[in-house]
Amino acid sequence: MLVFHKLFNHIESALFVFFCFILLWSPIPLGSHRVWSAALLELLIATLFCIWLLTLNSHNPLAKALTQNKKIIILFFLIPLWSALQLVPLPPDLLNIVSPQVSRYYEDSQAWHSISVDTGATLYKLQKSIAYALFFVLSLALINTPKRLENVANLVVVSGVLQAVYGVLSVLGGEAFDIFHIHDGRQSSTTGTFINRNHLAGYLEMSIAVGVGLLVTHIIQNKDDYAGLRASIRNFVFTLLSGKARLRVFLALMVVALVLSHSRMGNTAFFASLGVCGVVGLWIYRKSHKAKSLAILFISLIAIDMLILGSWFGLDQLAARLEGTTVEGDGRFFVFQRSLVLLQDFWLTGSGAGSFYNIFMSYRDNHSYLFFDFAHNDFLQIAIEYGVIGFALFGLIVLFSFIRAIQAQQQRQTAILKGAGFAAMMGIISLMIHSSSDFNLQIPANALLFTLLCAFACIAHSMEQQEHHKKKKRLTETTKL
Repeated sequence: MLVFHKLFNHIESALFVFFCFILLWSPIPLGSHRVWSAALLELLIATLFCIWLLTLNSHNPLAKALTQNKKIIILFFLIPLWSALQLVPLPPDLLNIVSPQVSRYYEDSQAWHSISVDTGATLYKLQKSIAYALFFVLSLALINTPKRLENVANLVVVSGVLQAVYGVLSVLGGEAFDIFHIHDGRQSSTTGTFINRNHLAGYLEMSIAVGVGLLVTHIIQNKDDYAGLRASIRNFVFTLLSGKARLRVFLALMVVALVLSHSRMGNTAFFASLGVCGVVGLWIYRKSHKAKSLAILFISLIAIDMLILGSWFGLDQLAARLEGTTVEGDGRFFVFQRSLVLLQDFWLTGSGAGSFYNIFMSYRDNHSYLFFDFAHNDFLQIAIEYGVIGFALFGLIVLFSFIRAIQAQQQRQTAILKGAGFAAMMGIISLMIHSSSDFNLQIPANALLFTLLCAFACIAHSMEQQEHHKKKKRLTETTKL
């Protein structure tokens, strides 16, 4: 039995390493936003999930996070289920009842048709949504100790730093540093290994949020129990001057890359989420002796990142882009207007997951030369493609995860769990703000990281209870002996 137990531990550790590899790999091949790279990502996740299922036995009980977050898990799987239902052919009379606009869309009104107007795109999106649901389950199952949670958080930061360094070098160093030849060394904005600068910005927003969560963890872990201002300053300085100082450097690098992306909403979302979460965090920890240290941390993050790094690395250019933005000059406003018309027609059942590319063509103004394959607003696109049913499922996932993140900070005592809760809260808010004018959730690497943040919230809320249960079980067994 002992040999079997050791073997299982080795296998389980190998699965965790495989999980980390998937997380690190996902943004490298153009954000996995190509058919081949998305398919490879889905294959890796499916393979890991199948192997994990085979390891389940009496000696491998399900993690507490899995059993305590069944509702969110079900919501994740209901999204691909609804996509699958959109593919089912319906008789003309029934289709006309559930989706009159889709019924009118088809020329042959007497044949059976599905709710989706683009079944190929819906099938493609179905595969992606299944992969995200499986990854969510794997996150809850494999990140089953505080140490693993911290390791994964550090890995996210490392991944963000790699994207930042590559992006900055490609801009400042030119073609010689652009080893992937994404833009042939001609870009003036950082994109990392992504094609679109806004998607790098989305990835960095979430990575920085995880880094800030780790800083919160280190502040809380500090053994200085005095509540005075001098002690708080000493606590803060100690954190920066200790071995954790490299984390602050990593955050600075990612902020530089974010500013150099010149992504208007990306930078707005980051600084807005940092300010909002700083206020929320201080309210949560208002009765803690660490409140002053955390206040110093949040103020320094805003001041240093915005005033110093921003002035050195192009915040003025970003401000100029924001000032120069007009309704007439930004094509997003055009696609927003046409998308609202689409929403009115397909609000109930949607036009089919992934069908925006196809359906938007028929809704363009006859005099317009503009073409968009995405709505540049994730909320609008989800509502158009999935209808109110799919939009409600997505909204509940975000809401439940956000509540879990708040509860983890309020109820848990372990520092890393509080920090993970803060990271999830900040990352979710940031990407939701950014999603109002972009399509980060349509990029697999960003959608996967967002899924991980939702998992962070659930894990942070459940893990301490799991650890307490394990200690109680060991104490009972010792007593019996």
